[in-house]
Amino acid sequence: MKNKVNIFLIALACSLNFFSCKEEENSPYSNNNNPVEITTVHLQDGKNNVLDRTVPFARLGQLIRLEGSGFYGVKEVLINGTSTYINPTLMSDNSMIVRVPSTAPTADAPADVKNTIILKKSSLTYKYEFEIRAAAPSITRISHTLPKAGEEITLYGTGLAEITKIIFPGEIEITENILFDEEDGKWCTVTVPAGVSEDGGSILILGANGGAYSPAYFNFQKGVVHNFDDVNNYSWSGGDVSGDLSAVIPTGSGNLPKSQGKYRSLNTPDHTVPADAPKAAYYWMKQNMWTEQLTPLIPLNTPSSEVAVQMDIFVEGIWNSGYIRMVIADGWGADRYCMFYAPWESFGKRIPFENPGCWYTVTIPFSESSDFKNATFADILAQVQVAVSDKYNQWGPWLDNDKYNDIEAEATDVVIYFDNLRIVPLDTPTYSDFEDETEE
Repeated sequence: MKNKVNIFLIALACSLNFFSCKEEENSPYSNNNNPVEITTVHLQDGKNNVLDRTVPFARLGQLIRLEGSGFYGVKEVLINGTSTYINPTLMSDNSMIVRVPSTAPTADAPADVKNTIILKKSSLTYKYEFEIRAAAPSITRISHTLPKAGEEITLYGTGLAEITKIIFPGEIEITENILFDEEDGKWCTVTVPAGVSEDGGSILILGANGGAYSPAYFNFQKGVVHNFDDVNNYSWSGGDVSGDLSAVIPTGSGNLPKSQGKYRSLNTPDHTVPADAPKAAYYWMKQNMWTEQLTPLIPLNTPSSEVAVQMDIFVEGIWNSGYIRMVIADGWGADRYCMFYAPWESFGKRIPFENPGCWYTVTIPFSESSDFKNATFADILAQVQVAVSDKYNQWGPWLDNDKYNDIEAEATDVVIYFDNLRIVPLDTPTYSDFEDETEE
């Protein structure tokens, strides 16, 4: 009887070992030496209409699917010589999803690995020729979003190399006299052409790394709610704020953006704002017309992170202390329903700020207010309407000079000229490398 039990156990062990071996052969962790091959590469992009597109190239940071055979047992994937993570749950013997490493070299990749995908499996190495391009460019900021024709602006972002074409709202194209950052691709400059659409929208740039749109706030004139000239909703002001000014500033700045008609300033020349001086200067405007003016322009379900207050400013002197408090809905105390701007503060340290030599645009998303952080544009307008109903029909910028982000205030002589207050969208259209893909 004992011998029969032993024979049964041996047979069972052999059977389990057989099935275990078969399972190992059909596992990402198997050590089989079956030939490996890539036949096609597919782009995995949930933002585009084609979610699994066969492509002739991929960019740094993109998710791609390799299609072929013999992938089980692959231990390493190298793209342009840089190893990328293999997720066994996204792998079968005929398909594998990996991400192109954002750190992989492109133009300066070694010749023996440039534009290649290499699979390593036991003693086998398979090389597939495939073009790898730099990451798509991006536009994160525009120096002035409401400039006059003939003025020079700077677009800031990443991958802004060898820019060959810039298209302004209204399909106005510029292909000449575009300067760009040849070393790091962090900026490009262009002179604003005549004929830009007054409806505003996004700027499109095209260059060596592909194309990119700016946020849809360029020349968004319909969003202007106060400009001291033809859109004047002045209510009242106080502290050391100037009256209306009209002298063109700055002088001698070439074709860089200058003042536009009337403007005012927070603080005035030859005046020192002492430390610990909240509400040193403030300017109030009426906002009872916001709902009627802005509702047709910005969808009510827009998240607060995708809609902002913009204004153009010119800074005179060194900005070393004090900040702009943009109060949106007055009536609940100075610390509620407001956003802040202090260009001299960086990660809790004071770095004195100097004006870039011209007027420039400040963009402050509503989401930077703790009261509006998780709100929609409808919520913002509703809160403004509550304030108006409670007889607080006022909003506007203050100059406060007290402690900011745990940095003690200092006396300051800074003068901040301001104009063109407006509400703008921050949504950015998606640019596609493929002609049959809708850009939206």
